[in-house]
Amino acid sequence: MTRFMKKIISSLFVALLFATTISAQNEKTNVCVDNFGYNTSIGTNWVTNLRNNVIQGIHQTGRLNIIDITNLSNLSNDNEQRLGELRQSNVDVLIKGHFNSLHSLRNYKDGKSTYETTADFTLTLVDTKTGAVLGSENFKNTWYSGSTESESITKALEEAIGDMKKFVDNKFKMEAVIKALDQVDPKKGAKTVYVTLGSEAGIQPGQMFDVYQEIEIAGEIGQKQIGTAKAKEVVSSGITLCTVSKGGVEIKNAFDNNVRLIVVSRAKKDLFGLGDILN
Repeated sequence: MTRFMKKIISSLFVALLFATTISAQNEKTNVCVDNFGYNTSIGTNWVTNLRNNVIQGIHQTGRLNIIDITNLSNLSNDNEQRLGELRQSNVDVLIKGHFNSLHSLRNYKDGKSTYETTADFTLTLVDTKTGAVLGSENFKNTWYSGSTESESITKALEEAIGDMKKFVDNKFKMEAVIKALDQVDPKKGAKTVYVTLGSEAGIQPGQMFDVYQEIEIAGEIGQKQIGTAKAKEVVSSGITLCTVSKGGVEIKNAFDNNVRLIVVSRAKKDLFGLGDILN
């Protein structure tokens, strides 16, 4: 078979896959970052700086729709009524922040000053429909600067931008199914697969997934992890091609036996393999 013919067949297969994709796609969650509470010893300009960094970090993930609270005028101070008003504005989750502490320590040695700044803040997720707390996480960032105290504080607060990648991956899980196998090795099993998540859900190359197969236990349906996969190419609003990094044989065998295969997004593991252990 010529390379040209292979490309045509591959294109036809992908087109057919799109046409048969389940209609209920995971869409981006609408979130609103509330104005931060803060310790009164912290300058309001630093509070604004931290909140802006959190918003910037969330935006960079591409995973969530951010509704600007400044565009929502006359929100009630009553918590229950406020959540209802946010819900009417299509906000699914309210992200509440509290700037707990900000400390800078000056060290003077050999005629030079260095500063160590520690910033501590907490983010809490609230379901606007039920008022339930969906989760919270505390962040404590430290930065050393050889310049000024202001620069040290600025750099410590900028750490929040990078923190949001793992925060979003851990707190806003996405779930889909393996729709089709792509490349299969006779010995290693599935090498690449198509999953039912795409650009509509904010998927980007490099996104990690755990792969589970449905199992029946005493009449109840459960899940057993059998592998991992990594997004390789987002090919449509609802389909992503993933590379199987673990469990290729198990994934192929389960798929061939019509076992439902679920993928769940997760954060990348760090150097110590901890990943989302704090989720």
